[in-house]
Amino acid sequence: MNSDLKKLIRLQQIDLAIAQYRDETAAFPARSRALDEKLASALETVENAKAAIRETNASRKHHESRVADLEASVSRYREQLMSVKTNEEYKAMNKEIAFNQQAIDEEEDQILAMMEQAESLAEELKTAEEALAEDKKMVGVERGKLEELNARDIETLEAYIRERHELVPGIDEDAFDQYERVRKARDGVALAKATDETCLVCNVRMRPQRFQNVRRNDTIIPCESCGRILYDPENMDHPFEIA
Repeated sequence: MNSDLKKLIRLQQIDLAIAQYRDETAAFPARSRALDEKLASALETVENAKAAIRETNASRKHHESRVADLEASVSRYREQLMSVKTNEEYKAMNKEIAFNQQAIDEEEDQILAMMEQAESLAEELKTAEEALAEDKKMVGVERGKLEELNARDIETLEAYIRERHELVPGIDEDAFDQYERVRKARDGVALAKATDETCLVCNVRMRPQRFQNVRRNDTIIPCESCGRILYDPENMDHPFEIA
């Protein structure tokens, strides 16, 4: 088998692997941010529950303060009842007392509602805090796995890059230039397997004699349709394992 063709086949495998691992390492920041966002969402749920509890407690205190003011008014009116001189004043004073007492009842209803709401919110906060704790554990585990995988990807990528640097100088310059031109023009795929007189990438048939030349794997032959360098995978003396 042509030594340059064999090296180009390996180079193609290396370049595809480099592209794959570059994509993987490039995706690491976004995957890491996704874990941060999951924690941020759980933390936001906790903070929202705490804010709702604070708001409810503030509202309850407002209503309690209102009740205290109304009760003080009722006490003053009852004291004043002792000194009224006319029946009209007595009726007016009792009316004010009744009005304030009704307001007290309404405020106390609101306080009761606030207490019930506070209990419900406390349960929601407990659930949110438990979920946050679970998410922290999960994210910790997932981040560890992600960082470990990213470290392996970087190590593998660097190994492929080193192998490429070692392989390229041993390839005929014209053959390498042809490979690079096709690779850049064809989305990173510069070589194509040929079987049954067909390029298996573009699926265009070739002339029988050209296919026979390709089958020998002893020269650089491009596909007349897509331009990729052709080789017969069934006639390789020492086929490479796919990386």
